[in-house]
Amino acid sequence: MGKSRKSTDSKTALVLFILCWLAYFTSYIGRLNYSSAMTVMIQDAILTRSQAGFINMVYFLAYGIGQLCNGLLGDRMHPGKMIFTGLSVAALMNLLMGFTGRFFPMSVAWGINGYAQAMIWPPIIRIFAEIPEKERKMKYCVDIVSSQVVGTLASYLMAAGVMWLFGWRAVFTAAALCLAVMAGAWMTGFRKIEKGAEESGRKEDRKSANAAAITQRKKSFSHLLLHCGLLAVLFPVVIHGMLKDGVTTWVPTYITETFLASPSFSILVTTVLPILNLTGAYAAKYVYGKCKEHEVKASSIFFAVATAALCGLWAGKGVSIMLTVLLFAVTTASMMAVNTLFVSMFPLRFERLGRVSTVSGFLNSVAYLGTAVSTFTIGVMVEKLGWNVTIGSWVVLTAGALVCCVVFRKWEMG
Repeated sequence: MGKSRKSTDSKTALVLFILCWLAYFTSYIGRLNYSSAMTVMIQDAILTRSQAGFINMVYFLAYGIGQLCNGLLGDRMHPGKMIFTGLSVAALMNLLMGFTGRFFPMSVAWGINGYAQAMIWPPIIRIFAEIPEKERKMKYCVDIVSSQVVGTLASYLMAAGVMWLFGWRAVFTAAALCLAVMAGAWMTGFRKIEKGAEESGRKEDRKSANAAAITQRKKSFSHLLLHCGLLAVLFPVVIHGMLKDGVTTWVPTYITETFLASPSFSILVTTVLPILNLTGAYAAKYVYGKCKEHEVKASSIFFAVATAALCGLWAGKGVSIMLTVLLFAVTTASMMAVNTLFVSMFPLRFERLGRVSTVSGFLNSVAYLGTAVSTFTIGVMVEKLGWNVTIGSWVVLTAGALVCCVVFRKWEMG
């Protein structure tokens, strides 16, 4: 009987993971499509570089604020309904983006899209944290990264094909359709899982466990920030957000302007980034074990690799398109490793305090603060100072994050 129940629990957990994977995968289609369309909109004078960067900044600011707010709510509200709402609103905002070609309406719609998409990640981490087996929850926290990678790849490929056939507006319409279908599939699948849990009595067990966890919340958030390792990781998390998403947003534009390639070709070449990024997640798990499960120590290694890659990019600007893409790939794969360590693994330390969603949302919020600032300032810096100075600033900031990790590598985490 016990064996049968364990088998059923394993199957239910797997189905739930697949649903979460698909939801987060689809969310990437509805967020990275803008960076693909952005290159064409700049070329067609629909947006200036500064305006394009500003819209991205609005998205990431809204996403970052949403991560903070929804992280707090994610420990209290129904995770299934939060994810469904996020997918549905994101679908509507993508649809609106396809019908407007003006700066202000696009800024508003993309900002709302950012907040809506922030309703997806914190509940997912909470769902994983509630899985009883430690090995399974850690496995899912690493494996979910593949949804980001495949989602990024799918977004670039779909955007390149749709834009070539129908133009940039259709890129947003196609993403809206994908998000709407996923919202319906999520609600249907999650309701079935909940119904099965109710019938077997596991739902009540989970609620009791949640209630017990909540009663153990003896530490304030300021205590978590000052004494549990959050403060030590803030600057590295900001810089990793700047590199992981902020820089990636501008890669197609950089390739187009540096090597005079077509926008569609630049997008296709950029698809190598998410493929190689997946290695970062599993490298993070390996290095994490070697560093005795200490996130800051493991992250210092990846910041060192990223610093070296960016130095090569800065020194070899314009030498080779393939070398350029490879160096970008090494940088973003390293930051994917840092993301896995800080945003996926580290929050699990706070399960006993019922703060998993809160910590994950907070760190994601800090990361996207870096993303928001970088997406706008990169556009301004390139216009005013050029790509050489811009890339040089990335080197300095990444080296600064490395120094921070080295200084705080002995900080007691969690």
